[in-house]
Amino acid sequence: MATKPRQLNHDELLRLKWLLGGITALVSLWTVFFLDIEALGLVAVASLVIGLTVIRPQLVTRVPPLVGKLAVPVIIAVAAADFYFSPDTLPVLIRLAMMLVLFRATSVRRKREDLQLLVLGLFLIVVAGVLTVTIEFAFMLLLFTACALGFLFVVNLVDAAGPGAGRTAEAETAWARIGWRMFLGRLRAAADWRLLTFGSVLFIAVVGMSGLLFMIIPRFEVASGFFLDRYITRQSRSGFTDTVKFGDVTELIQDESVAMRVDLTDASGIRGNPYWRLVVLDEYTPEGFRVSAGYKAEMLRGQRVLQQVRGRSLGRRVDEVGGDWTFYVEPGVSRYLPLPGSFSLLRLRDPVPLQIHFGSRVVALRTESMKMTAFQLEGVELGPLLVDARFPQLLADARAVTAPAEAGRRYDPTLMLQGPAGPANEAVLRRILQEITGGETLGAEAFAERASAWLQARHAYALSVRIPPGAGRDDIVRWLDSNEPGFCEYFAAGFTVLARAAGYPARVVAGFHGGSLNAFENYFMVRNSDAHAWAEIHDGQNAWHRVDPTPGNAAAERAAEASADQTQDSSWAARMDSLRVLWYRRIVNFDSRQQVQMIEQVRNLTSGSGAAMRAWLEGQAKRLKAWIARPWDLKRVGRMAALVALLAVAGWMVGRVGRAGWRRWRGRDRAAAMDPVRQKAGRWLGRMAPLGGRNAECLAVREELRRLRYGRRETWPEPRGVFQRAKAARRAARR
Repeated sequence: MATKPRQLNHDELLRLKWLLGGITALVSLWTVFFLDIEALGLVAVASLVIGLTVIRPQLVTRVPPLVGKLAVPVIIAVAAADFYFSPDTLPVLIRLAMMLVLFRATSVRRKREDLQLLVLGLFLIVVAGVLTVTIEFAFMLLLFTACALGFLFVVNLVDAAGPGAGRTAEAETAWARIGWRMFLGRLRAAADWRLLTFGSVLFIAVVGMSGLLFMIIPRFEVASGFFLDRYITRQSRSGFTDTVKFGDVTELIQDESVAMRVDLTDASGIRGNPYWRLVVLDEYTPEGFRVSAGYKAEMLRGQRVLQQVRGRSLGRRVDEVGGDWTFYVEPGVSRYLPLPGSFSLLRLRDPVPLQIHFGSRVVALRTESMKMTAFQLEGVELGPLLVDARFPQLLADARAVTAPAEAGRRYDPTLMLQGPAGPANEAVLRRILQEITGGETLGAEAFAERASAWLQARHAYALSVRIPPGAGRDDIVRWLDSNEPGFCEYFAAGFTVLARAAGYPARVVAGFHGGSLNAFENYFMVRNSDAHAWAEIHDGQNAWHRVDPTPGNAAAERAAEASADQTQDSSWAARMDSLRVLWYRRIVNFDSRQQVQMIEQVRNLTSGSGAAMRAWLEGQAKRLKAWIARPWDLKRVGRMAALVALLAVAGWMVGRVGRAGWRRWRGRDRAAAMDPVRQKAGRWLGRMAPLGGRNAECLAVREELRRLRYGRRETWPEPRGVFQRAKAARRAARR
């Protein structure tokens, strides 16, 4: 008599451990996608190798032992070289951990190596959690937690089962040759679905309770405690740095990923597409515009550790729009904060080193953050003017200072008047200015209107730009003197060069223009494809005027301002993106109002539900007492007796069905319990048990019934004859 074992044997447990270990390693590696480090190629290679070994573990057993011995020295050598050539510490440690995860996940492991793999994966998870707050990482964390718990459970089962004595080296790796079909079949046969369901429900309950506590308890900034983001050099991926070369914005415009999200308390007052100013570029170079050394030095001298920045005077009457603006800027956009216009107060979550240039309304972090940057604006005023009454006096003072020792140490406003130098460039610019002005003396606004019209009539808009050849002239001058199409930075740079040649202070501004309103959560989504460059010209009195000479932008802006409705995005991508904003709203709090409201809601819900339940129970108790107190007659007693009998019959039927369902559920994953012959043999064994061994016939029948119940099918006697003999033996024994 043989029974089919339900438990996995030692080799099958090893196979399951290998599967869970590989999945855990892959999940920990994929969290590196949320970090701004140069390791994506390593992630792809490691994922491919680990995936192959998970699918075909027999490949690992074919690797020569020498390769495993040389792997560790090679990893150490590569890590040492990485430390030598890399300027940052944390990316090197992450790449080292990834190589070790790859080594451990693709080599035969014992319990100590399994724990090492788990610790290495946990290191990657912790680093990614410190440096990111994305909702995708939250799902990855839950997945890693589930895989890690299952992995540890199986590791302990393998350690408790033991390999047994006298196993050869070939037997130690026999688990790798188990086929997928056989393994999955045995895994399904051995799975206790009730236990798995209970464990899943318990895991979901713990996660739900943790999420509720996370939303209620006060926040703290994990990265501030670990200081990990200080060990990575931040470099902007967007092109919005201290230098914007010709073509940088052109490359960015083809990226459809979301750069920032702007949560507004009231978006109804916004007309047109906002301009999001990031960086002001005041110095011209043949390659493009950049932030001058004096400008950066002035910002550095004004660096302070601040949590709030006061903008314009609070007593000034302005047309504020949008209420409070909360910005969620994705990593890699820029260290400069996007500002839609003048504001009364800028507030960050925590005090951070800020560099501020009040005259240009530019605010920048000291270094670019590797995680999402959140800040809030109050009293935002949108408009094409930027008040800067001090600039004319600064320009006059700078012209009076001629000491070369001051060069590069202080902000030099005269750079706003400098463009391409050289006789060839100046001759072309004078000819173009003559075409624009006709020899008239124009104000700044009138010149801006005519120069923009000239640029739009002479040059079309295109993503692909070709600079005509020509010796002795700068690229932007050659483009101006041609009929070639251009992109926004060419129009902005061309206008700025023309304005400076005409004697007007001008500068290039880079940032974003426009965006779409999310139809589900009522916030602005600004994508990298909304990147834009425009110009600002000073009117000589007290303000900078925004000028956007790019063809189509002025007409589109007037049409958008005339429309009462914002462009709304109701696509599936916008629906999924709204989940990220919901996540940001819960983990990025500038005050405790939302937490207090949630606590009040939970308290009111629990107290209200409890009071309603108590009132309902009290009402039911009163009805029961009144019903019992009514007079009892024969007719009422008869009805109650019939009702009790009916309930008893219904209860008996429900019990029968329930017991049958319970037996079916208990035996659904056991082939022996589902076989009708085995089931009937089991019932007959129960009937024959009280008879004992009264005669030889009873003993022979019981032996045949045991073979039908527990034996292999090929050893069975004919079942129908056995059941007939059992019936006859039972009758004979009763006589």
